[in-house]
Amino acid sequence: MVHGPDVTRPEARYEDMSPEVYDRVKRQLLPWVQTVTLTGGGEPFLAPVFYQMLDDVLGAGKSVEVVTNGTIIRPDYLERLVGTPSTLEVSLDGATAEVNDRIRLGVKFDRVMEFLETVREIMRRSAHPGFTVGIRWAVTRSNVQQMLDCVELAHRYGVRQIAFENFDTFGRSDEFARQESLEAQPSEVLPHWKQAYDRGLQVGVAVLPMRLVDAWIRQPEEGSRRAGALLDGQRIRHCPLPWWSVYVEVDGTIKACCRLPAPMGDLRQSSFREIWNGPTYRLLRSLVNTPSMPEECRTCSIVQRF
Repeated sequence: MVHGPDVTRPEARYEDMSPEVYDRVKRQLLPWVQTVTLTGGGEPFLAPVFYQMLDDVLGAGKSVEVVTNGTIIRPDYLERLVGTPSTLEVSLDGATAEVNDRIRLGVKFDRVMEFLETVREIMRRSAHPGFTVGIRWAVTRSNVQQMLDCVELAHRYGVRQIAFENFDTFGRSDEFARQESLEAQPSEVLPHWKQAYDRGLQVGVAVLPMRLVDAWIRQPEEGSRRAGALLDGQRIRHCPLPWWSVYVEVDGTIKACCRLPAPMGDLRQSSFREIWNGPTYRLLRSLVNTPSMPEECRTCSIVQRF
C-alpha cells in the first residue's frame, strides 16, 4: 500500500492524500497488509496525513518502508522507526556536496550526512534486528562515476543497502533531463554498477539489482542472450505483485504496481475487496506471467536482474 502521486496525470503530481481517502485505506487495507510503503512525489513527511499514517501503521504492528531526503523527519519518529522491523531509504544524488547539491536543489549534502550519522547513533543504542537503512540513488551523467564512492559512504554510516535507479525522465525534454539522463546509454552505467556491486560484497553493503532500459534488452551485441533468457521466463513468469501487493494513489485509485498506469479500481467508488477480486485484476493475473503480458512488464525491474 503506497501513498504516492499519479505520474500519468500531471495535475495530480503535487496532490496530497485527503483524510477521507486515507480513512478508506486505513479501514479497508491496513488490517490485512504486512508491510506499508510510504512514499510520494517529493518529501513524504510533508504530507498533511503522513504522521497519522505512520502512527497507525506502527500502532498496528506493521513494518514500514519510508523514503525520505533526511531533512525534516521528527527525532521521536526516527527513534520509533529504528526500533521496528522497518526500512528507511534516504535519497541521495552524489557522494560529495559538489555533485549532490548541484543535482538535488534545496537538499544539502552535509544535512543528509548529519541525518545518516543520527540514524547510526540511534541504531547503536536501540536498533531492532530487522531494521534496515538504505540509500536510493538516481543515476545521472553527473554522478555515475561516484557509484563506487556511494558504497564507501554507505559502509561508513552503517547503511546496509543501495538501490541505484535510472533517472527516469517520464517524457521530459528540458535541458537538465537531456543532459543528465542515461536511460538510453546503459553501457555507460553498467561498469560503474558492477564496481559498486563487487565492493558492496566486500564491505557488506547490498547493491541491489538495477533496472536497465528496453534499449539494452534489444541490443544484439551486448548481453542480448542473457536478457532474452530472462524475458523468456526466469523472472517475468514469476511476477507476484498482482497477488501480493497493491499501489494506492493519493486520489484513491488502486493500481497493481508503480509501473502499470491502468487503474484496477477506485476506492471512492468501490470497496477494496470488490476491486481486488474484480474482473480487471483477474484479467491482469491471467496475463502478467505469459507472452501476452502488458508492455510495461517487459522492462520491469523484476525482469532485469543479474
